[in-house]
Amino acid sequence: LRPTEALAMGSGDRILVEEGAEWAKFVKGSSRMGPGDGDVLNVAEDGNVPAEDPSQGQPLHRRMRGSAEPKEEGVLSKAEIQEILALNSDPTLCLPLEAKYWARHQLELFVQSGGSLRPKNCSMPDDRLWANTNMSREEVVRALSQASDWISQADAILIGSGAGMGVDSGLGTFRGGHMGVWEGLEAVGLAYEEICDAKWFRDEPELAWAFWDHCYKAYKDTSPHDGYTHVRDWGQKCPLGFYSFTSNIDSHWISSGIGADRVLEVHGAVRWLQCSKPCCPDVWRAPKDNGLTMLPTHRVAGNLPRCPKCKAVARPNVQMFGGDAGFSKARRAAQFGKYDAWLKQLEGRRDKDSLRIVCLEVGCGLTVPTVRKELEGVMHKFPQARLIRVNPENPGIPQELAQRSLSLPLGAGAALEQLRSRIASNETEVTFVLIGRTGGCEIQALFGSSVGRLLRLALREEGLAVDSSPESRAEYQDLNGQRVRIALDSSIPASAFRAIKRPACSEKQLTVVVNLEVDFQCSRHPENLNELLHRRVEEAGRLLDDVNALFARDDYQAAVLKCMDKRGVMCAARDVQCKVLPAFGLEGNEKGIAGMTHCIGIVQCFSQLQAKVLQSMELSFVS
Repeated sequence: LRPTEALAMGSGDRILVEEGAEWAKFVKGSSRMGPGDGDVLNVAEDGNVPAEDPSQGQPLHRRMRGSAEPKEEGVLSKAEIQEILALNSDPTLCLPLEAKYWARHQLELFVQSGGSLRPKNCSMPDDRLWANTNMSREEVVRALSQASDWISQADAILIGSGAGMGVDSGLGTFRGGHMGVWEGLEAVGLAYEEICDAKWFRDEPELAWAFWDHCYKAYKDTSPHDGYTHVRDWGQKCPLGFYSFTSNIDSHWISSGIGADRVLEVHGAVRWLQCSKPCCPDVWRAPKDNGLTMLPTHRVAGNLPRCPKCKAVARPNVQMFGGDAGFSKARRAAQFGKYDAWLKQLEGRRDKDSLRIVCLEVGCGLTVPTVRKELEGVMHKFPQARLIRVNPENPGIPQELAQRSLSLPLGAGAALEQLRSRIASNETEVTFVLIGRTGGCEIQALFGSSVGRLLRLALREEGLAVDSSPESRAEYQDLNGQRVRIALDSSIPASAFRAIKRPACSEKQLTVVVNLEVDFQCSRHPENLNELLHRRVEEAGRLLDDVNALFARDDYQAAVLKCMDKRGVMCAARDVQCKVLPAFGLEGNEKGIAGMTHCIGIVQCFSQLQAKVLQSMELSFVS
């Protein structure tokens, strides 16, 4: 329709003002005056159109276009679905996407039963049959403690996230208790699944871009909450890294500091555009501002984004509902390639069956279970993997995964903050000196780490390679001096650690020596030691050199020959050692001598020190 000056108002027609805009109301039989003859509108009921609109009178929304919602054969209308949903007062009740194709009585049974009575082929699982659907406060506290332990000892973290992850950033979800993507949805009479359909870029691009420009601005202007940083920090400590598999289209994982090569946005991202036809598979970055203005009609005015090749209207590179055959998969395919390569690398490891991969799922719903299914699939691939499901509305776990999974029925921000606090309070780093058949490695890691995880952490050392097998064994010494053999998936008990002060270090460190049936190779040092262990060996060597220099002096040799018994020799040797120890940060007394003995004993198995130890015994006459 044209502006009001070209409208012929009939009986019952009138002008009204709503939301600051002037509207013309028409009744059945109203006509308009164009350049030629008048045309009958043939509206089936009262209809409203803007009195002034640059696009020649675009209607406000579909339900006000003067015709009833078309009834598709075999499909429940939106009005029918809303009528049935009113039979249940639970706002968290979710419908599967195919619900509109059910018979009316099937949907009524589903809604009235709270989802327990459902058609045989319902795509949405019944989480009432799952574990952890109704947890007590005590169970949640225990789950938080267990989850923090799993994350601390993870070899790798796969973080799966859905719309619930963004709630604490101020973003709404598409369904559930925090539903609220765009306030204009109700005004235009469309559900989220309906507006998120690529056909609108063809049929009504100003409406399509009103919705997507709102989403783009909301995501761009919203900062990721602290939970993103917490997960990033945990992942960076994992020996085999981490990956983000998300159905969110806000790009918040990338903007939170996680490298783009570690993120798979399975539904695309609103910050990238593509052709709406499409004329080609190209995608390009959206500008900082699309330059569009929202009208009271919930449409936009301005120059719509265009494809640089064919000049057709552009659209976000987001996989939409309705099939969306036009979605360009080029960018997502590249992301999938990197993600699959990471997973295959983990699957190809000889120690695959002992890998502790933590699948941390946050805010993923049941209606579009893409992320849930992916993480559950990874759980089936790795027998030692663990699943942590964070969801206040749908925390249930399938029974077949219940023994290796736990639930946290909390919001994303609260759950991740509580996990951060627990992990930080329990992070006790200790020193592990790993001695192989050849070479060795010294690393700091969390107490409780399995020997296998220590070896995987060792691989992060520059220039270091480890040759091991799942059948390899480890050995440590207990308090009684007895050697204890353990498998690689076992941890070293607290009783095996000793507080040892390294030369030139101000504080003692809890340290354990672990002998391994593995071979270390290091390109940086010929003795195949990593940098930390190389320095420890050099420090012990310098200490022995200084002590041996004093033992070799004539005055010591003459004094020790005058000793009448072994006790006198020991006293003379201790006097020499006490003179040297302060230069290496150790006390010049019996306590310092004990510390020296531990420092040298840790690394004296290496050939370059064995000769110096033997020389020290010869020169000092202590045997």
